[in-house]
Amino acid sequence: MKSAPLPQRREPVPRARARVATPPPLPLPPVDMSLLGDLPSVELRARCMVEGFLNGHHRSPQKGSSVEFAEYRAYHPGDDLRRVDWRLFARNDRLHIKQYEDDTRLRVFVVIDSSASMNYSSRPELLLKMDFARLVAAGVATLARRQGDAFGLGIAGTDLDGFLPARSSQPHWKSFIGRLNALVPSTRASLAGALDDLANLLPPRSLVVIASDFYEESDKLSAALRRLRYDRHDLIGAHIIDPVEQDFDLDGSGIFFDAESPAWQVSLDPEAVREGYLARFRAFCSDLDGRFRAAGGEVVQLRTDRPPFEILSRYLAQREQRT
Repeated sequence: MKSAPLPQRREPVPRARARVATPPPLPLPPVDMSLLGDLPSVELRARCMVEGFLNGHHRSPQKGSSVEFAEYRAYHPGDDLRRVDWRLFARNDRLHIKQYEDDTRLRVFVVIDSSASMNYSSRPELLLKMDFARLVAAGVATLARRQGDAFGLGIAGTDLDGFLPARSSQPHWKSFIGRLNALVPSTRASLAGALDDLANLLPPRSLVVIASDFYEESDKLSAALRRLRYDRHDLIGAHIIDPVEQDFDLDGSGIFFDAESPAWQVSLDPEAVREGYLARFRAFCSDLDGRFRAAGGEVVQLRTDRPPFEILSRYLAQREQRT
Protein backbone atom coordinates (compact mmCIF):
# COMPACT_ATOMS: atom_id res chain seq x y z
CA MET A 1 0.00 0.00 0.00
CA LYS A 2 1.43 3.28 -1.03
CA SER A 3 1.55 6.04 1.51
CA ALA A 4 0.04 9.37 0.64
CA PRO A 5 2.62 11.92 -0.47
CA LEU A 6 3.55 14.51 2.11
CA PRO A 7 2.30 18.02 1.32
CA GLN A 8 5.03 20.13 -0.13
CA ARG A 9 6.07 23.19 1.80
CA ARG A 10 5.52 26.35 -0.12
CA GLU A 11 8.13 29.03 0.17
CA PRO A 12 6.67 32.46 0.85
CA VAL A 13 6.59 34.58 -2.24
CA PRO A 14 8.08 38.00 -1.54
CA ARG A 15 5.70 40.78 -2.32
CA ALA A 16 6.89 43.92 -3.90
CA ARG A 17 6.28 46.94 -1.72
CA ALA A 18 3.99 49.45 -3.26
CA ARG A 19 5.72 52.75 -3.80
CA VAL A 20 3.74 55.88 -3.30
CA ALA A 21 4.93 58.43 -5.79
CA THR A 22 5.56 61.84 -4.29
CA PRO A 23 3.74 64.39 -6.40
CA PRO A 24 6.05 67.01 -7.86
CA PRO A 25 5.71 70.54 -6.52
CA LEU A 26 3.33 72.75 -8.42
CA PRO A 27 4.86 75.39 -10.67
CA LEU A 28 5.23 78.74 -9.00
CA PRO A 29 2.75 81.32 -10.21
CA PRO A 30 4.17 84.52 -11.66
CA VAL A 31 4.38 87.43 -9.25
CA ASP A 32 4.29 90.95 -10.62
CA MET A 33 6.80 92.89 -8.54
CA SER A 34 5.30 96.22 -9.56
CA LEU A 35 1.88 95.12 -8.28
CA LEU A 36 3.49 93.74 -5.15
CA GLY A 37 5.19 97.08 -4.60
CA ASP A 38 1.85 98.88 -4.86
CA LEU A 39 0.49 97.09 -1.79
CA PRO A 40 0.25 99.50 1.14
CA SER A 41 2.35 97.68 3.76
CA VAL A 42 5.35 95.38 4.00
CA GLU A 43 3.22 92.95 6.03
CA LEU A 44 0.69 92.61 3.21
CA ARG A 45 3.42 92.33 0.58
CA ALA A 46 5.09 89.52 2.53
CA ARG A 47 1.81 87.68 3.04
CA CYS A 48 0.95 87.80 -0.67
CA MET A 49 4.46 86.72 -1.63
CA VAL A 50 4.51 83.78 0.79
CA GLU A 51 1.04 82.65 -0.31
CA GLY A 52 2.26 82.58 -3.90
CA PHE A 53 5.39 80.71 -2.85
CA LEU A 54 3.48 78.09 -0.86
CA ASN A 55 1.20 77.38 -3.82
CA GLY A 56 4.16 75.57 -5.36
CA HIS A 57 5.44 73.83 -2.24
CA HIS A 58 4.10 71.30 0.21
CA ARG A 59 3.37 72.71 3.63
CA SER A 60 5.43 71.26 6.45
CA PRO A 61 3.54 69.39 9.17
CA GLN A 62 6.23 70.37 11.70
CA LYS A 63 4.73 72.27 14.60
CA GLY A 64 7.97 73.23 16.26
CA SER A 65 7.58 72.08 19.85
CA SER A 66 8.97 69.10 21.71
CA VAL A 67 7.40 66.93 24.38
CA GLU A 68 9.26 68.55 27.29
CA PHE A 69 7.08 71.16 28.98
CA ALA A 70 8.75 74.45 29.93
CA GLU A 71 6.24 77.05 31.15
CA TYR A 72 2.94 78.82 30.61
CA ARG A 73 2.31 82.20 29.06
CA ALA A 74 -0.83 84.24 28.54
CA TYR A 75 -2.86 83.55 25.41
CA HIS A 76 -2.63 86.14 22.62
CA PRO A 77 -5.03 86.42 19.65
CA GLY A 78 -3.71 84.30 16.81
CA ASP A 79 -2.10 81.63 19.02
CA ASP A 80 -2.85 77.98 18.26
CA LEU A 81 -5.87 76.96 20.35
CA ARG A 82 -4.59 73.39 20.43
CA ARG A 83 -1.88 74.53 22.84
CA VAL A 84 -4.32 76.07 25.33
CA ASP A 85 -4.40 74.33 28.73
CA TRP A 86 -8.15 73.91 29.15
CA ARG A 87 -7.84 72.36 32.60
CA LEU A 88 -6.06 75.46 33.82
CA PHE A 89 -8.76 77.57 32.16
CA ALA A 90 -11.44 75.65 34.08
CA ARG A 91 -9.70 76.50 37.36
CA ASN A 92 -8.94 80.20 36.90
CA ASP A 93 -11.07 81.26 33.89
CA ARG A 94 -7.99 82.53 32.01
CA LEU A 95 -6.45 81.27 28.79
CA HIS A 96 -2.82 80.16 28.97
CA ILE A 97 -0.58 78.58 26.34
CA LYS A 98 1.73 75.66 27.03
CA GLN A 99 5.29 76.43 25.98
CA TYR A 100 7.85 73.72 25.36
CA GLU A 101 11.59 73.51 25.08
CA ASP A 102 12.69 74.46 21.59
CA ASP A 103 14.23 71.13 20.71
CA THR A 104 12.91 71.08 17.16
CA ARG A 105 12.32 74.75 16.42
CA LEU A 106 14.68 76.70 14.26
CA ARG A 107 15.74 80.18 15.33
CA VAL A 108 16.18 82.43 12.32
CA PHE A 109 17.59 85.95 12.52
CA VAL A 110 17.38 88.40 9.64
CA VAL A 111 19.99 91.18 9.52
CA ILE A 112 19.23 94.16 7.28
CA ASP A 113 21.95 96.47 6.01
CA SER A 114 20.72 100.06 6.45
CA SER A 115 23.63 101.74 4.66
CA ALA A 116 22.89 104.60 2.26
CA SER A 117 23.71 102.46 -0.79
CA MET A 118 20.60 100.39 0.01
CA ASN A 119 18.44 103.49 -0.53
CA TYR A 120 18.59 103.10 -4.31
CA SER A 121 16.30 102.15 -7.17
CA SER A 122 17.09 102.59 -10.87
CA ARG A 123 13.44 102.80 -11.96
CA PRO A 124 10.31 104.21 -10.27
CA GLU A 125 8.42 100.91 -10.59
CA LEU A 126 11.08 98.98 -8.68
CA LEU A 127 11.41 98.78 -4.92
CA LEU A 128 14.34 100.48 -3.27
CA LYS A 129 16.94 97.92 -2.28
CA MET A 130 16.14 98.71 1.35
CA ASP A 131 12.41 98.16 0.79
CA PHE A 132 13.25 94.90 -0.96
CA ALA A 133 15.31 93.93 2.10
CA ARG A 134 12.26 94.64 4.27
CA LEU A 135 10.26 92.30 2.02
CA VAL A 136 12.91 89.59 2.41
CA ALA A 137 12.86 89.96 6.19
CA ALA A 138 9.07 89.99 6.43
CA GLY A 139 8.78 87.07 4.01
CA VAL A 140 11.21 84.88 5.96
CA ALA A 141 9.48 85.80 9.23
CA THR A 142 6.03 85.08 7.77
CA LEU A 143 7.14 81.66 6.60
CA ALA A 144 8.87 80.99 9.94
CA ARG A 145 5.63 81.75 11.79
CA ARG A 146 3.78 79.26 9.61
CA GLN A 147 6.41 76.62 10.33
CA GLY A 148 6.34 77.23 14.10
CA ASP A 149 9.89 78.66 14.17
CA ALA A 150 11.17 81.63 16.14
CA PHE A 151 12.37 84.70 14.24
CA GLY A 152 14.44 87.71 15.25
CA LEU A 153 15.81 90.87 13.67
CA GLY A 154 18.91 93.01 13.64
CA ILE A 155 19.52 96.32 11.84
CA ALA A 156 23.08 96.99 10.70
CA GLY A 157 23.56 100.72 11.24
CA THR A 158 26.51 102.40 12.89
CA ASP A 159 26.18 99.57 15.40
CA LEU A 160 23.67 96.77 15.76
CA ASP A 161 20.37 98.65 16.01
CA GLY A 162 16.83 97.48 16.65
CA PHE A 163 17.80 93.98 17.84
CA LEU A 164 14.89 91.65 18.53
CA PRO A 165 15.49 88.22 20.06
CA ALA A 166 13.85 85.24 18.40
CA ARG A 167 10.22 84.72 19.36
CA SER A 168 7.09 83.53 17.56
CA SER A 169 4.17 85.18 19.36
CA GLN A 170 1.68 87.65 17.89
CA PRO A 171 3.01 90.61 19.94
CA HIS A 172 6.52 89.77 18.78
CA TRP A 173 5.32 89.75 15.16
CA LYS A 174 3.90 93.25 15.62
CA SER A 175 7.21 94.45 17.10
CA PHE A 176 9.07 92.86 14.19
CA ILE A 177 6.93 94.64 11.59
CA GLY A 178 7.16 97.87 13.58
CA ARG A 179 10.96 97.78 13.47
CA LEU A 180 10.89 97.15 9.72
CA ASN A 181 8.56 100.10 9.15
CA ALA A 182 10.78 102.37 11.24
CA LEU A 183 13.93 101.46 9.29
CA VAL A 184 15.73 104.47 7.77
CA PRO A 185 19.02 104.56 5.83
CA SER A 186 22.18 105.37 7.75
CA THR A 187 24.92 107.53 6.28
CA ARG A 188 27.52 105.66 8.31
CA ALA A 189 26.81 101.95 8.64
CA SER A 190 29.06 99.00 9.36
CA LEU A 191 27.68 95.60 8.42
CA ALA A 192 30.74 93.78 9.75
CA GLY A 193 30.57 95.62 13.07
CA ALA A 194 26.88 94.81 13.45
CA LEU A 195 27.54 91.13 12.75
CA ASP A 196 30.24 91.10 15.42
CA ASP A 197 27.78 92.56 17.92
CA LEU A 198 25.14 90.06 16.83
CA ALA A 199 27.48 87.14 17.50
CA ASN A 200 27.50 88.10 21.19
CA LEU A 201 23.71 87.89 21.40
CA LEU A 202 22.68 84.88 19.33
CA PRO A 203 21.69 81.56 20.89
CA PRO A 204 23.67 78.56 19.60
CA ARG A 205 23.07 77.14 16.13
CA SER A 206 20.86 79.84 14.73
CA LEU A 207 20.19 80.52 11.06
CA VAL A 208 21.38 84.02 10.08
CA VAL A 209 20.03 85.60 6.88
CA ILE A 210 21.93 88.75 5.92
CA ALA A 211 20.10 91.06 3.49
CA SER A 212 22.57 93.52 1.98
CA ASP A 213 24.27 94.73 -1.19
CA PHE A 214 27.54 93.87 0.64
CA TYR A 215 29.39 97.02 -0.32
CA GLU A 216 31.58 96.46 2.71
CA GLU A 217 35.30 96.08 3.37
CA SER A 218 35.85 92.47 2.36
CA ASP A 219 38.37 91.50 5.03
CA LYS A 220 36.19 92.84 7.85
CA LEU A 221 33.17 91.04 6.45
CA SER A 222 35.10 87.75 6.22
CA ALA A 223 36.23 88.04 9.84
CA ALA A 224 32.64 88.64 10.99
CA LEU A 225 31.36 85.65 8.98
CA ARG A 226 34.07 83.40 10.41
CA ARG A 227 33.11 84.48 13.93
CA LEU A 228 29.48 83.49 13.32
CA ARG A 229 30.54 80.18 11.80
CA TYR A 230 32.81 79.48 14.79
CA ASP A 231 29.70 79.71 16.97
CA ARG A 232 28.05 77.08 14.69
CA HIS A 233 25.52 79.37 13.06
CA ASP A 234 24.35 78.74 9.50
CA LEU A 235 24.70 81.68 7.13
CA ILE A 236 22.75 82.77 4.07
CA GLY A 237 23.68 85.96 2.28
CA ALA A 238 20.73 87.60 0.51
CA HIS A 239 22.68 89.65 -2.04
CA ILE A 240 20.22 92.35 -3.10
CA ILE A 241 20.93 93.75 -6.55
CA ASP A 242 19.21 96.41 -8.62
CA PRO A 243 19.00 95.36 -12.30
CA VAL A 244 21.21 98.26 -13.37
CA GLU A 245 23.96 97.08 -11.04
CA GLN A 246 24.00 93.70 -12.77
CA ASP A 247 23.25 94.73 -16.37
CA PHE A 248 24.55 98.34 -16.50
CA ASP A 249 22.17 99.03 -19.38
CA LEU A 250 22.22 102.81 -19.09
CA ASP A 251 21.81 105.19 -22.00
CA GLY A 252 23.67 108.46 -22.32
CA SER A 253 26.46 110.04 -20.31
CA GLY A 254 25.87 111.32 -16.81
CA ILE A 255 27.36 112.18 -13.46
CA PHE A 256 27.68 109.28 -11.02
CA PHE A 257 28.17 109.73 -7.29
CA ASP A 258 28.75 107.51 -4.29
CA ALA A 259 25.57 107.23 -2.21
CA GLU A 260 27.63 106.94 0.98
CA SER A 261 30.05 109.72 0.03
CA PRO A 262 28.03 112.20 -2.11
CA ALA A 263 31.01 114.53 -2.46
CA TRP A 264 32.69 111.92 -4.69
CA GLN A 265 31.41 112.35 -8.24
CA VAL A 266 32.58 111.33 -11.69
CA SER A 267 31.29 111.93 -15.22
CA LEU A 268 30.99 108.71 -17.23
CA ASP A 269 29.87 107.42 -20.61
CA PRO A 270 28.17 104.09 -19.71
CA GLU A 271 28.79 102.57 -23.14
CA ALA A 272 32.54 103.21 -22.87
CA VAL A 273 32.93 101.68 -19.40
CA ARG A 274 30.25 98.93 -19.52
CA GLU A 275 32.55 96.03 -20.36
CA GLY A 276 35.06 96.90 -17.64
CA TYR A 277 32.34 97.55 -15.08
CA LEU A 278 30.60 94.22 -15.74
CA ALA A 279 33.89 92.34 -15.40
CA ARG A 280 34.55 93.98 -12.04
CA PHE A 281 31.01 93.37 -10.83
CA ARG A 282 31.23 89.68 -11.71
CA ALA A 283 34.54 89.48 -9.86
CA PHE A 284 32.95 91.19 -6.85
CA CYS A 285 30.08 88.66 -6.79
CA SER A 286 32.48 85.73 -7.17
CA ASP A 287 34.64 87.04 -4.32
CA LEU A 288 31.57 87.48 -2.09
CA ASP A 289 30.43 83.94 -2.85
CA GLY A 290 33.89 82.62 -1.94
CA ARG A 291 33.93 84.45 1.38
CA PHE A 292 30.57 83.01 2.39
CA ARG A 293 31.60 79.52 1.32
CA ALA A 294 34.81 79.83 3.34
CA ALA A 295 32.59 80.49 6.36
CA GLY A 296 30.38 77.50 5.59
CA GLY A 297 27.55 79.65 4.20
CA GLU A 298 26.08 80.50 0.82
CA VAL A 299 24.98 83.54 -1.17
CA VAL A 300 21.69 83.94 -3.01
CA GLN A 301 21.51 86.73 -5.61
CA LEU A 302 18.16 88.54 -5.46
CA ARG A 303 17.25 91.11 -8.11
CA THR A 304 14.72 93.72 -7.10
CA ASP A 305 12.69 93.10 -10.27
CA ARG A 306 12.02 89.47 -9.29
CA PRO A 307 10.28 87.94 -6.26
CA PRO A 308 12.74 86.61 -3.64
CA PHE A 309 11.38 83.07 -3.70
CA GLU A 310 14.83 81.50 -3.65
CA ILE A 311 15.62 82.85 -0.19
CA LEU A 312 12.41 81.22 1.10
CA SER A 313 13.45 77.92 -0.52
CA ARG A 314 16.86 78.09 1.16
CA TYR A 315 15.23 78.72 4.54
CA LEU A 316 13.01 75.64 4.10
CA ALA A 317 16.03 73.57 3.03
CA GLN A 318 17.96 74.62 6.13
CA ARG A 319 14.95 73.86 8.28
CA GLU A 320 14.60 70.37 6.83
CA GLN A 321 18.26 69.63 7.54
CA ARG A 322 17.88 70.72 11.15
CA THR A 323 14.63 68.93 11.97
